[in-house]
Amino acid sequence: MPTMQEEKNPTLEELSFDEINAILVHKWYLSEKMGYDVGLECAKDDFFRNHARAWRETKLKEDLHLQKEEITKHKWFLSEKMGYDVGMTEAALDWIARYAEHWRKCTGPYQEKK
Repeated sequence: MPTMQEEKNPTLEELSFDEINAILVHKWYLSEKMGYDVGLECAKDDFFRNHARAWRETKLKEDLHLQKEEITKHKWFLSEKMGYDVGMTEAALDWIARYAEHWRKCTGPYQEKK
């Protein structure tokens, strides 16, 4: 099994929109630090070698927080509709069944950007 250093970095085509943006921001900071344009490949390699894991952990926490906010809003609407407090579990299960896929693809943090 290859170690983290031995793994090949993904190509730009394999990256998400948010990962590409993070690399572009990293490229700017790295270029400023070095005093010249380091190039996209150099920035991408440095990002995956030194920053990707922390960035992904932060991104995951942010995404989970946004999802919880959506479920909390859904709980309120569903409780109003039903006439009683449905609770977080019922609201979460209903939100997942009805809205999770659309939210992730179209309005949430994983929306398909063109």
